[in-house]
Amino acid sequence: MLNWDLGPPRRVRTATVIVIAVAVAVVAIVVTVGMSRGVEATSTPTPTPTPTAIALAQPLAYEGEAGYPISFPHTELGAASAAAAALEAAWTLDDTQAEQAAALYAPPEQRKAASDGARAAVSGWRETLGLPKEGKLPEGASLRTQTIGVQWRARAQDQIQVSVLVQVTATTGAGADGKTYSSPYAMTLLMAWYPGVRGDNQGDWVNIPDPTPPTVPQTALPGTPEFTAAGWKPLKTP
Repeated sequence: MLNWDLGPPRRVRTATVIVIAVAVAVVAIVVTVGMSRGVEATSTPTPTPTPTAIALAQPLAYEGEAGYPISFPHTELGAASAAAAALEAAWTLDDTQAEQAAALYAPPEQRKAASDGARAAVSGWRETLGLPKEGKLPEGASLRTQTIGVQWRARAQDQIQVSVLVQVTATTGAGADGKTYSSPYAMTLLMAWYPGVRGDNQGDWVNIPDPTPPTVPQTALPGTPEFTAAGWKPLKTP
């Protein structure tokens, strides 16, 4: 597997809905060198406390044949969990899947815009990977997104700003000609609680447009000082 920066999907405008937000993929390497009385010495780094790993909240239901998780708890952790689920479902090379997922995790009045954005995002991912922008993909071509860190803060009543750190792994095809690339990305979503969005008395968290430019924390890998310094919470492994 090549550790290659995929870059953001090309020709996809930045917007406030999940599928057309441009993610950030930057890993900072910090080297501290101390100088004392003209003698070069490496400073002793201050130990960084390891953040406690958390478990994402479990959904109460699953939607459709793909089994998209929905109906998360009405808590801040529930909002973070819904944001992670939405991102994992919407970032794909399959335009049908992307449109379905984008609409599912959007409020009713934003579903058409979310679906349109999902289609454009798929085209952008495909172009970035050198694959056909439309139509059938080469056998074995895929894109998978796995959440590796989260953080959040309350913005207003029933509105939570969630930052999601994911590892995106893309394969251009099976066999000797296929290549696999992997890169971390971070993005920030504004999640809102919508009562009744899943049916009578069945609320859920959905991704809404953010009226203010969101701050995206530094991208870093779990276990590194940069990960902790950026405020990420690691996830418990199953």
